[in-house]
Amino acid sequence: MFVFYFGIIADLTPPVALAAYAGAGIAKADPMKTGFIATKLAIGAFIVPYIFVYNPAMLLIGTTLATLTQNLITALSGMFGVGVAMIGYCLAPMRWWNGFWFIIGGLLLIDPGTVTDLIGIAMLAMGVVYQWRKSQSLKKT
Repeated sequence: MFVFYFGIIADLTPPVALAAYAGAGIAKADPMKTGFIATKLAIGAFIVPYIFVYNPAMLLIGTTLATLTQNLITALSGMFGVGVAMIGYCLAPMRWWNGFWFIIGGLLLIDPGTVTDLIGIAMLAMGVVYQWRKSQSLKKT
């Protein structure tokens, strides 16, 4: 599954980037720039194969419904954290250190384990609260 998934993701990453280049042709945009932006936007998709390797329960191998539900929630939350960090925006524009906070929290959620999951969820929750407060202060000005 790891190799198969990365073979499909090749449609987004330069120099192959068939899907991104086709979109650039339709939009009459620079193909390389479009390919790099597509890679940046789809960074969460690059994490999925590693989730498969670290956590075979995501492939429905030897799992229960409760374990699968926990794994899905943490994996999606981790992808959210990494995606937000790469885009640089959650509820308000982010500085580099805030993005670093989100990416660390997101990566902790990818590693299966209760301790890493709790730390990762706490980090993402604090990051979202900080972003919410920042967005509220930006609305006032």
